[in-house]
Amino acid sequence: MLRRSLILAAALAVSACSLTAAPEPRALDVTPGAVEAHILFLADDLMEGREAGTRGYGLAANYVEAQFRLIGLEPGGEEGYRAGVPLQTLTALAEHAGLSIDGQAFEMGQDFVVAAHAVHDRSSVEAGAVFAGYGITAPGLGLDDYAGLDMAGQIAVVLAGAPEGLPSDVAAHLNSPLTKAEFAAHAGAAGLIIIPAEGLTRWSFRRMAPMAGRSSMTTAAAAAPESLRVTAYVSDETAGHLFANAPRAFEDVVEAARRGERLEGFALNTALTMSQGTARETIHDDNVVGLLPGSDPALADEAVIVTAHLDHIGVCRPMAEDPICNGALDNASGVSIMIETARALTAGPQLSRPVVFIALAAEEKGLLGAAHIAANPTPAMGRMAANVNLDMPVILYEFEDVIAFGAEHSSLGPVAEAAAASRGVRLSPDPIPEQSLFVRSDHYHFVRAGVPSLFLMTGFSSPDPEHDEGRGFMGFLSGNYHQPGDDLSQPLRFDQGAKFANINLAIIQAIANAPEAPRWNSDSFFAGQR
Repeated sequence: MLRRSLILAAALAVSACSLTAAPEPRALDVTPGAVEAHILFLADDLMEGREAGTRGYGLAANYVEAQFRLIGLEPGGEEGYRAGVPLQTLTALAEHAGLSIDGQAFEMGQDFVVAAHAVHDRSSVEAGAVFAGYGITAPGLGLDDYAGLDMAGQIAVVLAGAPEGLPSDVAAHLNSPLTKAEFAAHAGAAGLIIIPAEGLTRWSFRRMAPMAGRSSMTTAAAAAPESLRVTAYVSDETAGHLFANAPRAFEDVVEAARRGERLEGFALNTALTMSQGTARETIHDDNVVGLLPGSDPALADEAVIVTAHLDHIGVCRPMAEDPICNGALDNASGVSIMIETARALTAGPQLSRPVVFIALAAEEKGLLGAAHIAANPTPAMGRMAANVNLDMPVILYEFEDVIAFGAEHSSLGPVAEAAAASRGVRLSPDPIPEQSLFVRSDHYHFVRAGVPSLFLMTGFSSPDPEHDEGRGFMGFLSGNYHQPGDDLSQPLRFDQGAKFANINLAIIQAIANAPEAPRWNSDSFFAGQR
């Protein structure tokens, strides 16, 4: 009864008013006032920062469901509008973490860090170790680090990072710990050691080690394979011990990597013992799923999937005067734009393909809601023709360009370019490849599932010199991002929110009405993932 009352109250609150005056919209346009209304609700302190697994997230999910009902979307989840996400909070137990090399024990937190395991409460592996370069299997790129190595039951030892010269999005994918774990397990390894060597990665061991005792969250679709019984990260100094009996010293390997040389694998001629212990707590959140049916029965199984993560990071500074990270831009803005895009499409001519709108859970915990539903789509999602992802449009300045992550990999690129041009906006390449944004938003798990995907980001170009050349976007990224300052006190530009919404609206319309479903470009690394 409480949930129904909350849904009804949320629905009535937003349907009763429009908060910003706007000129008469064109057909299907999203208006600034409508975007504003949702952000004011979702970024209010009463939502407590919408952290996964909390009351605040539950209230926000009720609100989105209310909006989907008001709009007239059909239920697209497993139970009505809801699609559950089974989550685990994991804590690696220091007292059960162990690493010894040829009988010499090393210290957890100082010499190595062991990851919590998604399946095993306790597990260990005693085996030989084999160095496998960057631990990458990508024959299409001429990379196969496990070729010729006998990894059965062994512990794979790999460098963090990826070879130089790869496109930023491909490199980010290949450097993902999940991808490296999958490659190692497929090669037959029983354990994995990743070396975040100084100078080869932004996240060196020294930066990583202080976070070793913190809890993490996962779901099965985002976790390392069960067959990898232990995964650890080691310092450069510990890596030196690993390579003590190897045909090549660790320092030489790192220098070769820095020079961009190809790294050959070899046995390390050492005996390792690794162990881990994990404490876990099971929690549950929902993705919220609404369906706009299409008109063409022949295309009913080719749904366009529109996503925006609903969660943020909650009460992030509990001792501060302002303890709540409200996430006005990250990602109340994206959810608001998704809701109003759904409203506009429902009010317009029926589209040929169905469109499924999903407010995703637990993005801030590791893209978990997306990982689960991409691997376990609801019936309404069909074969998933494409994904359009809405995450953190920084609507603090007038933008003249957008970055379309994924555009160069599929036929969605020209669609995005045309949609942006219709609003006087151009596409620009990724201006900050070092941030690895391609693997840090929910579309990534749809890419991993083989679905052509787009993720638009507000660009670096602005007619206002104060915000031009990236100052607007980077000012937020280095300032209020993941801080209490990402709240309603910011000078939010709802007109720019509406502009961003209408670009994405045009993309969704074009995909949904196209005679053919989007396809990967033949030369894309991600072609054939499905």
